Amino acid sequence: MADIKISQLTAKGTALAATDLVEISESDGAGGYVTKSVTGANILDSKQPTLVSGTNIKTINSNTILGSGDLVVGGGIHILTKPISGRTYSIRTDSATASTSVGSAANTIYLSPFIPANSITISSLQIFIYGSAVGALMRILVYSDSNGVPSSKLIESTSLDCSTTGTKIFTTSFTFTAGTTYWLGVYTNNASLSMATISLANSIPISTNAFSSAYPNLTASATFASAPTTLGTATLNTTNMYLINLTAA
Repeated sequence: MADIKISQLTAKGTALAATDLVEISESDGAGGYVTKSVTGANILDSKQPTLVSGTNIKTINSNTILGSGDLVVGGGIHILTKPISGRTYSIRTDSATASTSVGSAANTIYLSPFIPANSITISSLQIFIYGSAVGALMRILVYSDSNGVPSSKLIESTSLDCSTTGTKIFTTSFTFTAGTTYWLGVYTNNASLSMATISLANSIPISTNAFSSAYPNLTASATFASAPTTLGTATLNTTNMYLINLTAA
């Protein structure tokens, strides 16, 4: 066959097969080369295997490291042990008894930070009502975080009847990711409600007021049953944190 350029050869048109032969120039170790052939199998066997998250490449905090973008690996201050199905967790950081005497203003959203150290998929959100009121309704809220303040609404419960005392449960499925900041809270249509809270002495402040007090949560005005999709302006608040419980799925 006359000498022709590689570009002039007929294209194979299909993927390399194990039985195909490929010409190579192998170094003779003395500055020259010897023309030889290798099979397609030789080439295919030497390529990197397909990467499968959790199989031949590790995950971080149960998140795959495959793909583009930045994977943030953060710590947390809540849920320090691996969540167990059926157990209840919350934004509390100690074992002190929750306070029982704090009410809330009507049409006011109260939000406190929640930063799980372990990822948790929940089956419900809960709050406990100590002081009920006729016609009183309450909703549980979860917002995302943006640069240290609540941002986008992730969860808004249905209106929970607070005309009686006791635990109010909103059934839902949601996964809180380890190291991610969330904002959990409540709002109501009635100023007479009294809900479970964490005392100021056992709260982690999100800011301080000179040397005399600290702010454990944020508030924002919102007409009940119409919590904003994006929270907007929030105000530092010195009242107790409302205690939201989460049940692991």
